[in-house]
Amino acid sequence: MSFHRDWGCPSAPPENAMPPSPHARARLLPLLLACLLASACGPVADDEGGRPGSEDPLEGPFHPVVDLRADVNRNGIVELDNPAEDEDEDTWTAERGAIFLANLDDDEHACPFSMDPHRISDDALAQCHDAMDAVVNGESDLEDLARLRTVPWPEAPAGTVGSVIVSGAAGKKVRLFKRVRGNFISGGFPDTVFLSTAEIRRGVVLAIEGRDIVRDPEEWDGFADVVLTIGRNNPHDPVFTDTVRMRVAPVVLFHHMTPAWNVFVSKPAASIEANQFRQALGGVLADSGERMVYSEFAVDDLWAQDYFEPAYMSMPAPEGRQHVMKVNYRAPHVYNTDANAPLRAAGRIAFWLRGPDTAAIQQYQQGMSMASQTLNSFGNTEVIPPYEKDGVTYPLGRLFRGRGPDSRPDYQPDPSFTQMLEAQAVQPPIYVDTSWLFVDHVDETFTFLPAPTPRGWIALVADPALARRILQDAQARGHGDAKLFAGLSWAYSIPAEASIAEVLDNPGLMDASAVAALEIDTQLSILREETGLTDADIIRVPFLFQNASDGVTAYQPATLNLLSLTPTQVIAPDPHGPLLDGEDPFKTRFEEALGAHGIHVHWVDAWAPFHIAQGQVHCATQSARQVPDVKWWEGGR
Repeated sequence: MSFHRDWGCPSAPPENAMPPSPHARARLLPLLLACLLASACGPVADDEGGRPGSEDPLEGPFHPVVDLRADVNRNGIVELDNPAEDEDEDTWTAERGAIFLANLDDDEHACPFSMDPHRISDDALAQCHDAMDAVVNGESDLEDLARLRTVPWPEAPAGTVGSVIVSGAAGKKVRLFKRVRGNFISGGFPDTVFLSTAEIRRGVVLAIEGRDIVRDPEEWDGFADVVLTIGRNNPHDPVFTDTVRMRVAPVVLFHHMTPAWNVFVSKPAASIEANQFRQALGGVLADSGERMVYSEFAVDDLWAQDYFEPAYMSMPAPEGRQHVMKVNYRAPHVYNTDANAPLRAAGRIAFWLRGPDTAAIQQYQQGMSMASQTLNSFGNTEVIPPYEKDGVTYPLGRLFRGRGPDSRPDYQPDPSFTQMLEAQAVQPPIYVDTSWLFVDHVDETFTFLPAPTPRGWIALVADPALARRILQDAQARGHGDAKLFAGLSWAYSIPAEASIAEVLDNPGLMDASAVAALEIDTQLSILREETGLTDADIIRVPFLFQNASDGVTAYQPATLNLLSLTPTQVIAPDPHGPLLDGEDPFKTRFEEALGAHGIHVHWVDAWAPFHIAQGQVHCATQSARQVPDVKWWEGGR
């Protein structure tokens, strides 16, 4: 798809050379272009095979047409005959402004992969993608590049020269291509394209790719000012410029308002119980009647929810569509001191999934405590669905994350990953303290589901006090001997079965549940304040908590830790509650609460190996979802 172009003298520097500053390059431009135009430097073919600058320079007034166009009106097309494309093109708002993608997928499957870090290290995995080279990697890759065009100036006099330069910090984060003889090529400077007289006369088509997403807004805020400069090979002539402001697409995480299309689960080699769970889950997916991809990863890590997270980037496409690039974040769990493999091994799956229109992103910081690494799990990063409060809208929702208290600076999520998430800007996060939990994840106490309500969704909130009242009521009705967890065992074959009376008389359970109730109320008060949630928006989900070595964890399977399939179907863990007149009150209550909103509950047994290891269905699964119809650029952030 590309060929090397010899720009003549001076010779192009290697790509890793430090380029001159934009201001220095502007001063050098007349010299560079004069060299290109001079016969002593050798011919430089243009699109028509001609030799620019072969005519005598024209003396007299110089009033060029300097007009750079991009898809400012976001209809997926760069239009030269539409004045709207030229209006406010040097600004970027919710209504107007051109967009480009970080080209981090692997359209030709060129990137190597191995689960063995000694064959390819963690950092080397992340460095391979389509934007790592100066080549357009096939037609699919070309679709990931946003277009720009220069308006033709047929009357351009001989000696007219030009350039397109990306100014400022963005220059190191993007690459420009110019169409030459039907191919898009990049020159010696990734952020610069030179224009000959012939090209200025007929206009050129350019393409731009992002070489990365925004990670540190102090380094780069995601905006790119693309500047067309036209002048004449005369040091006394002024130069004329036109600027288009563009923005790299942010990475957007999915909320539960759209259906899942791919469900992921781990496939550890030696776990009989995990195999049974996978089979049961596959059966439920088949029974759901939904078209669903079911993906199993051969990794010895149970927690598919935690080691990677699906997301997406998008830019405008014709007919109101979005051109979407799927993204998979690798969780920033720093578990090892091995320079080749500091990160959690199963997270490499993000790069196994990398391919055409699918990117993988890795970001981590070493030096945080080992205990804090659990906060980096994606079970601790959820998305509150879209809402409006006090006139402020969040059309893509907001991230919902757990953290430690301010008094524990070493017990926080990875600061560099947090900075990267916040820098995407379109889903500003809400934080709650989860350090009181043994596993420290927000998905232990909250989830969000679509519902036909004025808000459009409901919040499921853990309520251990309600669980206690349900058991007390059952005991008062003469069911004190009814068994929870009948026939089940904890780890090491310790019997789990307990009567209602035994549970209520267990001070450790009651104390842990009381602690959890207070902490959950604090979390919920933050959520109410930030979102405006009312009691009508909340479903209380009863289950008790127990003490663990450092914090509390669910004693009963947490039914809210579920997999949302569609707006009307969820898969939840069987609570294994007591049978009262043949019914489990925890199942019945949950089914009735969700059924009131048109949601059907599919039950699966997640006791072993998941519940006894402090996880449930959500922890054991991951899902990729359909991209929402709402476009991120319309959100005003």
